Amino acid sequence: MAAALIRLKVELRQKHLQTHSAFCREYDRVAQTIDPALVGTSPGRAQFHRWLSGALKGLPYPHHCRVLEKMFPGYTAAQLFERCADNEPIALLDTSTTVVDNPRGLLGVIENRLRRPTFGVVDWASEQPGDASSSDAGLATDDARGVSKATQQLAQRLLQLEKAQRVNSREVSQFAHLAGHIIDLDTRIDIQISGDGSARLTYRYETLNMTDRPLTRMSRELWFKYTERKLDIRPLRESSRRLAIQRIHDTPSLSKFACQLSPAIQPGESAVVGYTCEGGKFVDELYWRQSIHRYTRRFAIHLRHGDAGDLISCSAVEEHQDGAENSATEDLIWDYEGDDVIVTLTREYLRPNQSVTLRWEVSREHS
Repeated sequence: MAAALIRLKVELRQKHLQTHSAFCREYDRVAQTIDPALVGTSPGRAQFHRWLSGALKGLPYPHHCRVLEKMFPGYTAAQLFERCADNEPIALLDTSTTVVDNPRGLLGVIENRLRRPTFGVVDWASEQPGDASSSDAGLATDDARGVSKATQQLAQRLLQLEKAQRVNSREVSQFAHLAGHIIDLDTRIDIQISGDGSARLTYRYETLNMTDRPLTRMSRELWFKYTERKLDIRPLRESSRRLAIQRIHDTPSLSKFACQLSPAIQPGESAVVGYTCEGGKFVDELYWRQSIHRYTRRFAIHLRHGDAGDLISCSAVEEHQDGAENSATEDLIWDYEGDDVIVTLTREYLRPNQSVTLRWEVSREHS
């Protein structure tokens, strides 16, 4: 039988925020959006331990509860301090939209999204009762025969995803509300720069098709300020689909191309696809700006700058659709391996038309 843990501890572990320092950074970031006066009011190390060990009697102070409920949308403070099994599906605050434990409700949300696709911004968070409850509730009471085959396939795939990949019930509900979109469950970019500035980039996407159409093609582009030759773009060998690179437009520093997939990623299916690029070069401006094409659950840039000497500075910025920016530097981890500089940047729950920029400066520059 699974040990009964405080739900907050389970949630923090899933977000990799279980250490006191990581929690405090996230606490301050969220507190800033509520009331700047709350920044710096995170619990001390001993108090944090009491929170996660279950030794706390009652609930934390009200200002702590405000920040925690903002950090974990869909949960009350009381729910966060309840005990639950480590692998227990966690119910959402709004039970009318908790679709995972109710397959008919899951069908209803997906059918509603597919029938009336949303072309504007869709929030990663599950909808509130007034957003789509009337249409969803009507469909939730219907027999599965009243919904399309594509809806049934998507619902079944989501339930399988929860079991196979330990996606929690809240995320499955979020994916259901994103029906009609392609979702990147995981995006990873590996940037390897040699001593002379020559670069090799590797893109790896784990893509989930939440539309009712097969996914056969994805368009991409790559740009470098400096290049050694025409950019050499090739399919990633570890892809679970066969890829063909279709060159659409090339200039000395820019390539627009498409990845053609075979077989197609069917509705509800997920697949790993990717490509590599060589020919670019980093010289006097060390940064990488990545546009986000799809709803992205997890995003990471892994940089290895060879023979770089010392890391002088490193920063990251996340840009939103409206042009607003926020610092992502708190999610940077860096280290040395010999004379190589290694940097990792991670982000979560990104939306289309956002971008993430990583900048760094090293003591050795190469021309």
